[in-house]
Amino acid sequence: MKNILFLLFFTAYACYAAPLTLNELTEEEIIGQTLTVRIDAGDQARYEQAIKDGLVGTVLIKGGLDGTEPPAQKRALTVKTIQDLRRWEKQSRHQIPLLIAFDYESGSVISPLFLGMKRLPSNMLLGAGSNRKATRKAFAAAAQEIRSFDGQINFGPDLDVNTNPQNPVIGTRSFGAEVKNVQKLARQAVKGLQKNKVAAFAKHFPGHGDTHEDTHLSSAVMDLPLEELTRQHLQPFRAAIDAGIWGIMSSHVIYPALDKEHPATFSHKILTDLLRKELGFKGVIATDSLDMEGAKREHGIAQAVAEAYAAGADMPLIGKTLPNEIIPYIKQQYGKTLPPQRLRQSAARILELKKKTGLFDKKIKMEKVDFDQAEQTAAQKGVTLARGTIESLPQGPVCFVLFHEPSLQYMLPALKRPFRQAGHKTRSVYLPMTPSKKDLSAARTCARNSTILILGSYQKYGQPDKNQQYILQKLLEKYPQAVFLSLLSPYDLPFYPQAKTALALYGPTPQTLNTAARILLGEEKPSGQLENVL
Repeated sequence: MKNILFLLFFTAYACYAAPLTLNELTEEEIIGQTLTVRIDAGDQARYEQAIKDGLVGTVLIKGGLDGTEPPAQKRALTVKTIQDLRRWEKQSRHQIPLLIAFDYESGSVISPLFLGMKRLPSNMLLGAGSNRKATRKAFAAAAQEIRSFDGQINFGPDLDVNTNPQNPVIGTRSFGAEVKNVQKLARQAVKGLQKNKVAAFAKHFPGHGDTHEDTHLSSAVMDLPLEELTRQHLQPFRAAIDAGIWGIMSSHVIYPALDKEHPATFSHKILTDLLRKELGFKGVIATDSLDMEGAKREHGIAQAVAEAYAAGADMPLIGKTLPNEIIPYIKQQYGKTLPPQRLRQSAARILELKKKTGLFDKKIKMEKVDFDQAEQTAAQKGVTLARGTIESLPQGPVCFVLFHEPSLQYMLPALKRPFRQAGHKTRSVYLPMTPSKKDLSAARTCARNSTILILGSYQKYGQPDKNQQYILQKLLEKYPQAVFLSLLSPYDLPFYPQAKTALALYGPTPQTLNTAARILLGEEKPSGQLENVL
């Protein structure tokens, strides 16, 4: 009986014991503090033992429900996942809590919606508005949403200067192609997040904005002269460092002007010589996910982790790989490619980040931000009249032909609501990004029976889907007075020169859709600015 009571007492004491210090951690636990695993909401069970064993430092919550489930259902699943993680972390020997991270972006990134998170304004919308206060408030709202899930990290903002309109992976994730504007807004993004105890991780260092390849799918090279790379693409990261950013994420891109052989993630010249020594960054360096094709190594993710450490990274993202598949290989590298002190240094930086984000402090002071108001302000500042003039619309029924992704359809009615309030009857045809021939027939029927036709293209990056382009061009030929909305990437506008009146929304949200409608009805003035690259 005494033994049972002692065991119960010891277990209870262990649950509330103070976290161990770095010097009290085992080698395995030190490595574990540096590792970030990706967990899909609802798929947490396979990581339970690793977390109880203290072999995980950070969890990126990325995927979840991605169908037509209500946002509240998706949110509940995400909350339950994080609650389980928090329960398991308390059973670890060292009692050090996990950092919970999100890729909380908008624009072409819709994965936060799968978790039930609120839809943010895109960086490019904020760039078109070019307003410091609106940007800071938008990122403060993002921090508020992350904290509502008990999160501490945003793997953002994206500080790539999107100088290539055909970039297949950045696009509206960027503040734009004008480096001074990106610099200005970078500072505000950092302030908005970190004032509210959410660590900002600027990405993708030293810049992913002029690539022609997607590093999720292949290797990428950004072969620019050193002067151009320094003048254009490094400057936003300098601005973020000056603003006191706590984290930076490396890219898997090769920059011959800096290192002819290694992608940035595996380059000592880039992560240590440039980022640490020349730019003076003292925070945590995370890698982009090492399960991406651009990071592929002959001996798998464990080798990629070791090479990232050797280059100077602190926080390797190992995707869905379990830590016990990584840690033995890393220990084998001690005294070969890795001195043990290198990992202790990284673990120390991560423990410091946990302090900064309030993981050891139960009382966190948050700025009070109205999320919807912050997003509405961003929309009013950023939605852009890209072409033509706004003239009085005739009275009569309105037809909306809008392309979209399934997870965004519930937002689209926000476009027609102001028209109904103004006395217009409305009809809507919502079409997939890659439509079929029967979709053209449905669109024609809607247009034929309406006085006003409003067309909405939806492309993630520069090149339109051929089927979507065909339908839109056919409708514009028949109805030249149709209003054209670029719902996401403004880089699709040059493909529709026959559109006389065009608005750029930089991402469909209830607020950008509402603002576009009010502009067309003459109730608001457009104030966003379109960049010269278009």
